[in-house]
Amino acid sequence: MIIRRIQTTDIPEFEKIGMQEDGKPTLNLQKWLDAGRTKLEWCFIAEEAGKFLGRVIYGVFEDQPQDLKVWQFIIDSKLHNFKEAGMALIEKSIHQLKSENFKTVEYHLYANASNDFRTYQALFVSQGFKVTQEKKNFEATQLLHSEKGQRLTYKTLEEVGDTAFIQAIEQVTEGSLDRDDLESIAENGSEKAAKMYYELLAEIDLNKNWWQLAYEEDGTFVGLIVPQKFSEVEGAINYIGVVPEKRGAGYVYDLIEAGSSLMFQSGIQTVIADIDIQNQPLEKALSALGYIEKGLLSVLKFKIS
Repeated sequence: MIIRRIQTTDIPEFEKIGMQEDGKPTLNLQKWLDAGRTKLEWCFIAEEAGKFLGRVIYGVFEDQPQDLKVWQFIIDSKLHNFKEAGMALIEKSIHQLKSENFKTVEYHLYANASNDFRTYQALFVSQGFKVTQEKKNFEATQLLHSEKGQRLTYKTLEEVGDTAFIQAIEQVTEGSLDRDDLESIAENGSEKAAKMYYELLAEIDLNKNWWQLAYEEDGTFVGLIVPQKFSEVEGAINYIGVVPEKRGAGYVYDLIEAGSSLMFQSGIQTVIADIDIQNQPLEKALSALGYIEKGLLSVLKFKIS
């Protein structure tokens, strides 16, 4: 079995791996290349006797050039040597990238119809990846309104500025139930972790009129909400938080309702939210407001020696 970087001439066959039942490819690689999401030399295939068995696509965020992301990983589910091909593709592709001075590799694995979630997770764990967080994925196509009503007023990122918003992120992550937040704070300190998270969110979609800080009537800061647009019809509550001293008052309901309403009113048809499986208060609020649990997300990380 050969694990190699692809060439331009490989793209059509590369896109066919994991093809939908209707025969349509699930990937437009050229679009990803043109957008700078990946590079040809960061796309690998597992090949045997001229047949493409699987693919992996890596990329980075501009502000984290040494932290490699797995954008996509697919192995042909019909293979008799599925496990062998998967393990080889992970191990040998990362080995070939070691010379580029990457420090970490991170993979956000979603449970969906195109993969066996636990099997894929086990493949990465067998190659030294650690599961740092497991999340539940929620989705809403309409909003059920909260009985608590609109108790808060809001200021946008455009109004408050970057520095104030980063400070707000630092405040709401204190005592967070999100293990990814806690790990970043432990490794980088709360101030740097907040700045890094702000930059990560900004890479996804920076809409300064959508990102909002929330206040009580007397101006006391309560929390924040970061709605983001993934496409013309899909958006996400990509970050939400309440300061420690205001938790327990149900303000998370107000924040979810405000962020979701903003997106639905802007033409978004589906809003998603991924939350740590330990964050039961947020799960309860999402369910009460019309969000439906759709599956799991596993965050896997690997340190390149």
